[in-house]
Parts: sequence; structure tokens; C-alpha cells
Amino acid sequence: MLTEITLKDYTTFIKKTTFDFRATNYKILESTNVGENRVLKGALFVGENASGKTQVLKSIVLLLDLLLGNSEQNFIVKKSMYTKGTKFSLSYSFDVSGSDIKYDITFDKNAISLERLYVNGDLKLDRVGKSGTTNFGVGKDLKEDINPSLSLLKLEYYNTKFNNDPVLNEWFDFLKNSLYINCLIGTRAIKSYNPSRISEQFISKYAEKNDASKLNELISKIGYDSEVVFNKHFPSKDKTISINSDKEIIGIRKKGTDFIMPLPLESTGNKSFMNVILPINFTTKNNCMLIVDEFSSGLHNELEEALIRYFFNNSKNSQIFFTSHSTNLLDTSILRPDQIFSFKFDAKEGTTIKRFSDENPRESQNIEKMYLNGVFDGMPKYEKDFKD
Repeated sequence: MLTEITLKDYTTFIKKTTFDFRATNYKILESTNVGENRVLKGALFVGENASGKTQVLKSIVLLLDLLLGNSEQNFIVKKSMYTKGTKFSLSYSFDVSGSDIKYDITFDKNAISLERLYVNGDLKLDRVGKSGTTNFGVGKDLKEDINPSLSLLKLEYYNTKFNNDPVLNEWFDFLKNSLYINCLIGTRAIKSYNPSRISEQFISKYAEKNDASKLNELISKIGYDSEVVFNKHFPSKDKTISINSDKEIIGIRKKGTDFIMPLPLESTGNKSFMNVILPINFTTKNNCMLIVDEFSSGLHNELEEALIRYFFNNSKNSQIFFTSHSTNLLDTSILRPDQIFSFKFDAKEGTTIKRFSDENPRESQNIEKMYLNGVFDGMPKYEKDFKD
């Protein structure tokens, strides 16, 4: 599980900024929102538009792309435009079955200038520029002429599988099963890193290999008032219009009716729900991360709340990191104060963050009201009086 991220000179983050995802001393939601070794099962990022929330999610996606992606990355676009120089750095820490994994990486323009991996404090990979050494159980191995845009860690994983190191392979399985979704864009912005599991993650692929019964059981548990139908032929009620395909078409039928609406013609809300329901189900059953941007796009506040509660109640050691503008989620019956970070952008300091638990709110306090009143920062103020 991801325990910490540190960003420096990255996008809107001018100063060195650390996100800690370990549980604090709060006792609420211990059995649902806290995983093994007291690592939190995720975090919510709130704040005004363009304050840096999405960039934190993208820092996790950058790690996944770097280690598991199929194409070279354009790193320089991640460098903060608010600072001088050409370098930026990121650091990621994970707890994997009680072992501490720390991965540090520094970029200079479009090249990796530094890369280090520690396992329980022991240096396993050390790369500077195009040269490096690795030590995965068979002694030190010198590496030369490394492609400056490729991660040495990625090369070692695909070439050696770390000589069957169980901790490192478990970590890569955790990363490989992780998913990214941008709800605002929809299916065009769903990233999967495990091709063998996409039929469990994408509804279009799911429809090719499964009937709709298990998916409808899940939808029913959430309390949604519709069900999914997979068919190759959808006639309209009066049969004057029909849609035919050689592949399964995904349709939605509201409960109590016999009309089926093809998903491409459905509402934005139904499309968003269908995009997230399988990834949520998948991540509760497989240890990994679910990274969701614009979670509030198209979903009613109550549905967002139901999905988040479902995730925390059914996941074991999975994590969800997400952004939302739905302040009803700021409730200590849904999220612990140490799971919420507010963001604010300052012209001189860049993005600054505040963890709600830093203000030590009591478990019984209304943290939504406190946020709206500016206690946790990140609450934008706009002009609302336009009278002459």
C-alpha cells in the first residue's frame, strides 16, 4: 500500500511537499478505512479549481506509466513552470506485507538523472545518469548505457523479475492491477496496466465474456435503480427502431420498465456510473490502487457517497485516491480527518496542502461545515453579489 508521496519542483508544487497516508490516532472507521499496518485505504483531495489536486493523482499515474507503460514519457511537461532550472523529483514509499519500499527518482529535462530503490533501508538499485548498480540477491550488477528516458527498475523487472524476490514481485503486482479513471472524460481516460484483467475492469470488455447477472447483483447492492442488459439486438418499444450488432451491446433498463436504452445514448450520470462500477469492484477484490479524477462528474452526491462506502467496506488492502467537489463526502461517518487533504494555490508558494487531521478536529465535529468556513484552507471565494 502507498504510504507516502513527496513532490519537489513538480507541476504546481514549488516547495517540497509530502503526503502521508498512514493512519493517525483517530479511532473512527478503523475496521473499514484502515488497512494492514495502519495504512489508510485512500484519500480525498479537495480545493479550488487548478490548485494541484489532479497533479497529485497524476504523480501516481506517472509512476505506473514509468514502470509499466508501453510508451516513452514526456517528462519535461511535469517540471514546475513556477521554478527555475530543469529538474524535478518524486519519492514514493510503500508498505508491502510489512516491508518498506522507497523509490526515489529525479528527472532533468526528458532524462532520468537519478533513480534509487530501497527495501527496508537497503539500497537495491542506484542509478545516476546512464550508469547504475543493482543488487537483487545475486550480488552487485553494474549497468551501463541505460536509456536516459527508461527506468532501470522497469528494465530489471522485465528482465529478471528481481530474481523472484517475493516482496518486490508482490509490489509490482499491486502496481500492475492499479487503475486510473478521469470521470469527466469517460472511457477515453481509463488506464489499465494489466492486459490480462481488462475484461474485469472495462464494461465493454466485460460484456464480451460475461452475462449481466453478477454485475446486476453488485448494482443492486449499491441501491441503483437500473439494471444492465447485454444483447445484440435492441428494438424500441414500438419496434419502429432497432439497433443490431455482431457484438454485445450494453443497455440500461430502469427498474419497473421494459424499455432498454443503449449505453451510448444514456445520460452522463449513467455513463459515469458504468465506467466506475467495475473498477471499484475489481479493486476491492485485488490489492491495488484506484485513482479517480473528477469523481463528482455526472454522479449524484448520494451515489458518490454510496460508492465510497462500498469501497471501504469491501476492500482489504486496496486504496482509492480521488478528487471531488462534493462536500457532503466531508463527513466522519465516511472519511477520517487524516484521509482528507485540502489544496490551495499561492502565486509565490505554489500549491500548499493541509491535512484535515492537522487541525485536530474532534470526531463528532462537522468537518464539512468547518471546511466551508475556511478552517482547513482550500475553500475558494467568489463574488456572488452582482447587483448594481
